[in-house]
Amino acid sequence: MTPQPVLQPAVSAHFRDDEPVFGPGYRLVADIPVPRFGDTGFWSGDCIGRPANQPPTRYKIHFAPEDPLITLQLREVAFAQFNPAHRVLRKAAIYRSAEPMAFPTVKMCSQKLRVILRWGRRQGLPGDPGRWSAADWQSFLDELAATVGDTTVADHVGAVRTLRELAAVVTGVTPFDDPWDERSAAEIGRQAVLHATADDAALATPTIPPQTWWPLIRAAWAYVHTFAPDILRWKDHFEHLAVGLGRGAAPRRHVARTADDTDAQIATWLADPGHRVPVHAVNRHCTKAGDPIWTVLSELITAGQRDSIFATHGRAPRARALARRAAVLAVVAQGRTHSVRGKVAAAIMNAPRHAPAGTRPSAAVIDEELRQWLANPDNRVPIRSADDGVGRAGTVIWSTLARLIWGIPTGDRFTSHAASGRARRRLVAEAVAAGQTVVMAANRYWSIPQPCPGAALITRKDGTTRPWRTHITQAELTVELRMLRAACYVFVTATSLMRDSEVQEIQRDAVTTYYGSPAIRSHKIKHDPDRPESFWWIIEPVAEAIAVAEQLSWHPTHLFASLKPPRGKKNRGDRGIIAAEDIDYFITHVNASGDAYGLETIPDAHVRSHMFRRTISVITGREPGSEVALGLQLKHAARRALANCTTQGYAQMDTTWAKEFDQQLEYAAALRLVDLLRARRTGEKVAVGPGADRLHAGLDQVISTMDDDPVLRAQIADEQAEAALLATQFTNLHLGTINHCMFDAAQAECQNELPAEQRGTAPLIGACQPDRCRNSVITRRHAPIWIAEEDDLTARAQDPTLSPPGREAVLIRLTDVQRITRALQHEGVTP
Repeated sequence: MTPQPVLQPAVSAHFRDDEPVFGPGYRLVADIPVPRFGDTGFWSGDCIGRPANQPPTRYKIHFAPEDPLITLQLREVAFAQFNPAHRVLRKAAIYRSAEPMAFPTVKMCSQKLRVILRWGRRQGLPGDPGRWSAADWQSFLDELAATVGDTTVADHVGAVRTLRELAAVVTGVTPFDDPWDERSAAEIGRQAVLHATADDAALATPTIPPQTWWPLIRAAWAYVHTFAPDILRWKDHFEHLAVGLGRGAAPRRHVARTADDTDAQIATWLADPGHRVPVHAVNRHCTKAGDPIWTVLSELITAGQRDSIFATHGRAPRARALARRAAVLAVVAQGRTHSVRGKVAAAIMNAPRHAPAGTRPSAAVIDEELRQWLANPDNRVPIRSADDGVGRAGTVIWSTLARLIWGIPTGDRFTSHAASGRARRRLVAEAVAAGQTVVMAANRYWSIPQPCPGAALITRKDGTTRPWRTHITQAELTVELRMLRAACYVFVTATSLMRDSEVQEIQRDAVTTYYGSPAIRSHKIKHDPDRPESFWWIIEPVAEAIAVAEQLSWHPTHLFASLKPPRGKKNRGDRGIIAAEDIDYFITHVNASGDAYGLETIPDAHVRSHMFRRTISVITGREPGSEVALGLQLKHAARRALANCTTQGYAQMDTTWAKEFDQQLEYAAALRLVDLLRARRTGEKVAVGPGADRLHAGLDQVISTMDDDPVLRAQIADEQAEAALLATQFTNLHLGTINHCMFDAAQAECQNELPAEQRGTAPLIGACQPDRCRNSVITRRHAPIWIAEEDDLTARAQDPTLSPPGREAVLIRLTDVQRITRALQHEGVTP
């Protein structure tokens, strides 16, 4: 091997250090610095809009600080990918797509190249990768393949080919030929890990095993549907309690924090026809009868938090105050007023009085508040669990008690140096003697358990019914809030076919309709740097999960965000979560507390966001017509030429789910037949169609078997026993939307569409001829669809614009459909 040369100076001959990494073609976010080419530590993508699912620390491209040459080469490759139309590339005859690469793609390429170039240094290869031999490149792949999968190997191959394409503008890299003779990266990866197969459509994304999937989804739904109302109610309670305790928690959401918020608050209050403006009943000093009482109105609107929002003097702009007064006077002109005398206006209007900062209550008020607090049996006096240097075990924690009652940080109101303090201590001592206490491990008033009246009832494994929680602390609520956020994320991701990035971009008011069906509005990020707004169809439970997430989020726009309320510059309530951590946290907590909460244990398995999309594709892929639905929902409809291949590959069944579906479908088919069996027992003709006689014969056989066996005859109303017999009798029954198929390959019309070597394994849904095939039966459940099709065909046949061949085709189909509808009417099977 050629000895490694001395490291070259880390100065690019192609790009200037002061050039911005993201040029004029990017829509930059205001007030966020744009990295320059000369930045050697890392490049952040925040300035081009960081997706919500990417934390700030991960949305950066890091280089190789230990080697200036590798750092320079990585920066040049990344810069060229971000600026494909740069004049330097054009001058070097490098013509790439004018659309820049997505930030995650460039980051991945940079990571792969960093691994490759560092490996070359360790192996003593030349610093110029263009001088490596094909054997050197293959040695790297062989070493890599021992620890990673074929997809990762293919990604490294792609990075090498990007380096080769850009070699002319990369310092210290000689142009070189493709080490793998233009073979596909996927093929190279499979061969490198010795997993070459004949199935070119195999996917690297695994499914979530069914034994993990079902308990996980049920647990998420339990949190979203059953536990969420309680958790959100307790959240509001603790927020109110925190403000009262003086903990400095973020203000309630209805509290105005800016002048614009105050204007909105005024407009909302005035818009309510039930609200009346307090006005002076008589002339008094500088006011006239009929003038609004501005201070009382201010207290009414702000719930006592402010009394001067209509003041025309002071710091507030006079024009804004006059505009607010004009809005009020317009309501007064409509007659929505309440005439009161100024001194008693607040009491009559039941307005919360504004207490300026620094106002001290009287001793009588303090004593009365103490008595009222102790009179409530749910309030408990905090006592020490152990000596703590301030007091002995079993003594009252006075500072914590003062916080609980008055929201002050010290216990001065219980001081033993004053007669009033000693009297208050005696009242507390009486409550302690009566057992109205709670033991605390530390002086933390927010760790006191709060009662949970009205909590949802759950059924435990032993069959008992009880509330899922009876008490909860602030720390425990923090856990449940994170569990609820994770549950919303899991449920939405698992049932909407959305990617992690798309779920985390969901914003407030995202639930809408799309072509008449409920849908989520979000932004598509993968393969589309413009991040267009797109839609995903959803079911009603997903809309419920979105509504819960919306109530849970503190972020002004995004639903999946930090659970901590915004508080200054250090904590702004950043959007986005680390999905993998939340998923693991959810599973761990469910397994730790599942029995107490009435939840199933979730078997251990590796669960990640992208696996939800793969798994639900497998599930929906079993439904007739699923290829079209998946093609639309997976957003492949714009590339219809590849939609079939892509969708079928993504929904390809794996062994664990194949077994699950076989068992579930067999049992579902048998349960569906139970109703038919009971109707047949009374002599009804329960089905029509070419295969109806076979179905009736099979049902009669089951009835005869049950009647002839005394044990079975005793279980005639046992649905499970009937289902077991039916499953044995109809082993090849396939349930359908417009008919059922009692599959027998020799009589199946659909098998005529298959090559000889593929016949006899399963029905071909797309080639089904339900009105002709001898395996087909139509029941009462199917009748509405056939009747609707008959009506539609009849209307189409009467269309004067229809061509003669088209009319002929419609009439032929109408004849086939009427053969079924007439039979349904004749046999009395129609609904």
